[in-house]
Amino acid sequence: MTEPDDFARPSTTPAPRRRRPSFAAPTDEIDVPPLDQITPTLEPPWHKEDTDTPDRTASYHHPDGHRLGLRIQPRGLAIQTWITAGPDLPPIPDGTDIEQAEAQAANDARLQPGRTWHAVLATRRSKDLAADLAALVRDHLLSALTRKPKHVSTTTDEQKADTTTEGPTT
Repeated sequence: MTEPDDFARPSTTPAPRRRRPSFAAPTDEIDVPPLDQITPTLEPPWHKEDTDTPDRTASYHHPDGHRLGLRIQPRGLAIQTWITAGPDLPPIPDGTDIEQAEAQAANDARLQPGRTWHAVLATRRSKDLAADLAALVRDHLLSALTRKPKHVSTTTDEQKADTTTEGPTT
């Protein structure tokens, strides 16, 4: 006959904890200057609004109802930007049918009222953060109010180096 099994749990040694504790700071954090120091200066009629956290967020308002916002994401790895179109489209002027069709096509190509367009700036790859942020706002966000692109193409540092070092081909 076999001896009865002892149902007591066998003794084990505790396994070492392999992950860092929840209160430990993340290791991949980037020091980004305060956002109020690197935000672009937009020409009038854009007006910069005061925010509760000027070092982490910035907000702009246009009299036509457009809103533009910037926010440093946690750990400083990216800056999120967005623009929201105002409530009204430009009116279609009285004129010939061709002029009205062109005005309607221009309205259809732009960011529609109440819609938001987003773009992200990766801070890890940026050499001059203020200039890169100003170019992103100028080239991608503000241009979406008049001509929204189908998509935003991204270029890596290697692609920029390849295009700048190549000469004309013969």
